[in-house]
Amino acid sequence: MTSDPVEKLLAEVCATLARAGFDVASASDGGSSGLRVRRETDSVMVGWVAGRELDPAGREDAEFEGIRAALRSALLAILPQAGHAVQLDRESGEVRVRLLE
Repeated sequence: MTSDPVEKLLAEVCATLARAGFDVASASDGGSSGLRVRRETDSVMVGWVAGRELDPAGREDAEFEGIRAALRSALLAILPQAGHAVQLDRESGEVRVRLLE
């Protein structure tokens, strides 16, 4: 078990998402699509990257905003139920999970 609070938060968020049925990919796994969870200095960020199977033509303009919005709504509902403090990062569109004080 780690004594680093943010590393512990990262593990808890990944475990919560896995229990909710999400497949979680590491942000360091650059080629991977799907739900991505990454560590920041004082928080954990959760976002989503579309897989090629959603856009087989490889359009650079494909935004998938509807899927991202649905995922954000799910994350903003699931993570607080598990006791996590969350907020939407408007700049990146990702969900920020903070340590509880």
